[in-house]
Amino acid sequence: MEEQWWLLFETEFDALSYDLQRYLYDSFFQFAYKEIIYLLKDHTLAEDIIQEAFLKATAKRHQLKNAASGKQWVRRIIRNQMLDSIKSKKNRHWTNLEDVYKVNVKDTSTLEAAASVENDVEDALRNQMLHEAIMELKEEYRTLLIKYYMEEKPYKEIALELGISEQVIAQRLFRARKKLLGQFSKKWGDNDGE
Repeated sequence: MEEQWWLLFETEFDALSYDLQRYLYDSFFQFAYKEIIYLLKDHTLAEDIIQEAFLKATAKRHQLKNAASGKQWVRRIIRNQMLDSIKSKKNRHWTNLEDVYKVNVKDTSTLEAAASVENDVEDALRNQMLHEAIMELKEEYRTLLIKYYMEEKPYKEIALELGISEQVIAQRLFRARKKLLGQFSKKWGDNDGE
């Protein structure tokens, strides 16, 4: 059961025994903490985000349409809570500065830093999801995308390495990009679970 703890979200949280409730929360915490602390480097903020995300997940458990996609559903809730918390923190900071007529340079630089952290977190999440989407593609698409975009090899060199024509490379890259866009869009834009 260790790898499938999110299946417990199918059950009303209050109906679970105390031990199962504790297990679900601890598993959720471990799952979320690694990702959040890596991005934010703030233990207290990570704990707050995890608690809020857990409450949302238990409250919205009926929105989990397919237990097999439970892990992604939980990940989306955590990601969205992280972004909401960062935005909220930035907005609270602005509210605390509310003497609008006396905002000084130091205050605006703090706001810019908060916006920068938010952008960094969003970029890191997007990159992580893009990597996951690439890894889900079939190998021939994955190989072409890596050779062309990451290794920055021209069609001619890739064609020589793989023993296929440049025209085939172009066609497969087109299909690979289209497939990647579909995979990534599901991961990034699907907020049905939230």
